[in-house]
Amino acid sequence: MKICILSDSIFIPTGYRNNALQLAQHLTKQGHEVHYMANSYIGMQLNNAELYDGTKINFKIYGEMQNQYFRNTMSHIIKSVQADRFIILLDTFMLHGNDRWFLNVDTSPAKTFFWFPTDGGGGLPLGCENILKKVNVPVAMSEFGQKQVRDYHGITTNHIPHCVDTEKFFRLDDNKRNQLRAKFGLHDKFVIGVVARNQPRKQLDKTLKIMCKIRDRIPNAVLFMHLDADDPAQPLWNMRSMIRKFNLENRVVFSGMKAFQGVPDNEMINIYNLMDCFLLTTSGEGFGIPIIEAMACEVPVLATDYTTTPELVIKNKAGFGINLTGVDTINMFDNHSKVYDSNVMNGTITGSWEVERAICDINDAANKLEILYKDPSLRKEMGKNGFKAVKSKYDCKIVLQQWDEILK
Repeated sequence: MKICILSDSIFIPTGYRNNALQLAQHLTKQGHEVHYMANSYIGMQLNNAELYDGTKINFKIYGEMQNQYFRNTMSHIIKSVQADRFIILLDTFMLHGNDRWFLNVDTSPAKTFFWFPTDGGGGLPLGCENILKKVNVPVAMSEFGQKQVRDYHGITTNHIPHCVDTEKFFRLDDNKRNQLRAKFGLHDKFVIGVVARNQPRKQLDKTLKIMCKIRDRIPNAVLFMHLDADDPAQPLWNMRSMIRKFNLENRVVFSGMKAFQGVPDNEMINIYNLMDCFLLTTSGEGFGIPIIEAMACEVPVLATDYTTTPELVIKNKAGFGINLTGVDTINMFDNHSKVYDSNVMNGTITGSWEVERAICDINDAANKLEILYKDPSLRKEMGKNGFKAVKSKYDCKIVLQQWDEILK
């Protein structure tokens, strides 16, 4: 088949890019002709490319010259290559915008597949259910998203999770792990790791406040942050300033990564293997690729008990969920989405597009971090559980085969 894909540019380090690239490479190996619309890439068409880590690209890459998301050239590209299938991996609001532009785009002759996220409560971003109604095959990347659009919008979708390559992400032996920790001066520390974009949705101020809470309770705890402290997407507050304000200068270590330059997988495996546990104080995730990458490396996870944490972490016994502020633990899969959202609204705040965002309880997070700190056997058990779940559910070899079936 001739297949067009629209997602983040393969030249930028994002989760969407990672999974869209994996899918494009897989489809090319299956003998399909792939045409990749690389959002945020401004340039001429490339027939072949090689990334700086040596990854060879064997499909065509298209750049955009005027507006994001190929709104002006999408239809032209699809028709010029006579695409059989058109796969989109973006947020729904990107295709909606203020003018609902995608609803008026002719994507024939291709059948359209939208691999969509939903990263908060209250249903899809305002009006974006119409995007799912336009495409031929909506595909939720999470069980949470699949349930939410059914409960709120009456839309039945397929489900294919995001994936991780377990040949590139796995637990290193103890000797190599100790060498890595010594390299960063962390050989005698309890390392709490963070892999996230430094942007408002991740609520990284909560992460720093949790460190304040455990400063004395876990004297050797260090926060290892794989992010760009000077990311142009950062919140209105400044991370370096907050670290000084909270007197955490000697408790926070940055990996040195920059938002404009990705880190290859053969280095990312080292980042996760430095960690004793993985912490994410997010207000909501469409999926959570760093979560399953940590699980693949047998690192127990502590993440806000909202959106995808129940299906990735809690159900797989791969770590703990952090309670929402003022809310007892509630299983969202035992309730209709509207009932669940009503029950947890004390711990959420309404964000843009009328999407509900979670506020995690820093005291609960501190308590659960202390449990993990004091119980190495529990950390090991949760790590093993996480790896087992990844191998059976989220390994790319399994996930990408699901695309072979659905595209037929």
